[in-house]
Amino acid sequence: MGATDAREKMPGTTAERYAAAACGLQLAWWNLYHDEGFLFLGNLDAQIASCVACYGGILVAAAALAVLRRKTPALRPVFFGLLAAQAVCGLGFYGAVAFGGDGLIVGLQVLLGTMAFAAIFLMLPQLGSCGFPCLPRLIALALALYAVVECATWGAALAFPGIAVRLATHIGLWAAAALCAWTAFSRAGWQLEAAPDAPPADARPARRRLPWQIVLSAGAYWLVFGTTHALASGVIPVGHDKLIVCYLGSLAAAGLFFVVFGKLQPGDKIWPKMRLCIFPLAMLSFLLLAFANSGLTFVSIGFAQCAMDTYLAFYGLAIFVIARKMHGSVLQTAAVGALIATPFVIAGVIAGDSLKVLAELTPQLYNGLSVLAFLLLVAGTFWVGDDRQASLAWGLEKKLSPKRFEDSAIAERCAKAAARFGLTKREAEILVLLAHGQNAPAIAESEVISVNTVRTHIARIHRKMGVSNQRELDRRLAEEQ
Repeated sequence: MGATDAREKMPGTTAERYAAAACGLQLAWWNLYHDEGFLFLGNLDAQIASCVACYGGILVAAAALAVLRRKTPALRPVFFGLLAAQAVCGLGFYGAVAFGGDGLIVGLQVLLGTMAFAAIFLMLPQLGSCGFPCLPRLIALALALYAVVECATWGAALAFPGIAVRLATHIGLWAAAALCAWTAFSRAGWQLEAAPDAPPADARPARRRLPWQIVLSAGAYWLVFGTTHALASGVIPVGHDKLIVCYLGSLAAAGLFFVVFGKLQPGDKIWPKMRLCIFPLAMLSFLLLAFANSGLTFVSIGFAQCAMDTYLAFYGLAIFVIARKMHGSVLQTAAVGALIATPFVIAGVIAGDSLKVLAELTPQLYNGLSVLAFLLLVAGTFWVGDDRQASLAWGLEKKLSPKRFEDSAIAERCAKAAARFGLTKREAEILVLLAHGQNAPAIAESEVISVNTVRTHIARIHRKMGVSNQRELDRRLAEEQ
């Protein structure tokens, strides 16, 4: 009984939990190669190229998905192809370390990043069907698994130095990620992504280009985090102890994200929580860099990683929410999100590393950079505005009057409920009228049918939706996102 209760408390279905685990393991697998670029490359220029190459792989994977967005490949051969390519390039990386040069290492990092994030992107639709509060908890689970694996890996490397331990770790991670992905895809029937539900005609968002406000919002944060990442990497010499502290920050980020977002319910807003939690966290992480050369070195590094990974988890959650509101593809939305974020991360990394070369990292320089970071974060946080304005900026909703906006929202929820509970076309029409607060006599008059016929329809609607009165019906409709 206890084991059954524990399983019931776990977020999501078995397939969704395995998909979250596969994402966390793939992220850890890729990030180990990212960190090892700093360990194995001897000069700063090569290290900068390594970091850009790792993030560049994300850009390549997202661009490939964006180009192929109208073609849905068979999932099974793509999955096995990615696994084989990961195994070959993963082993080739250590061959490049032993016998090749810096250029070969950097080139392989591009390929490794491309394949790891292609695999992660393919896993995301497996999580797309779950809602609040399950989805934030699965994201926290993936992030926590990533952090624990990283801490354990670098702890083992500190205790048992040598390439053999790292190589064994990579092989084990690759196998574990493959097994989790295999289980998730098998339980989902090897379907890449189900066709999104079409919203009612009057609730469909107007199609328009991605507005500049949202590029500013995401770009400001990723630019600041890219710069913070580069500056934190240069505070003290690279070592296993420093890397362990980084991923303790990642573990703290998983816990913080779970506390802030893990209890969200259908209809709750995510943007206010982002403003109240992630904005001050990001700003504090940048301010603490100025104290990294004093006694707060490890606190500064861990806090910077915590802030970046908390925002990463939020960014992933926002991608799912946006895809659902747009009735669109999680895969395509994730690709667009990565195409927005990655160039700013790369620009921040280049800017931070350039500052380390061109200028002395004095307290005065950090103060000036903190002012710039504050202005960027304020613009990226408060320019978009509240949830309503953010939704308009993303192009998720039409700019309607309050009454028409409410009507469209009700129609969208009713359409989803009708599809979910198998209502007939006539029952779906009656449901919309019930959702607008009309009673049986009013519906009978407007639809020119008898009151008894209306009551029969209402009884069938209640039975199919598992409710017994109007209050429960309204509550059930509020659950539809």
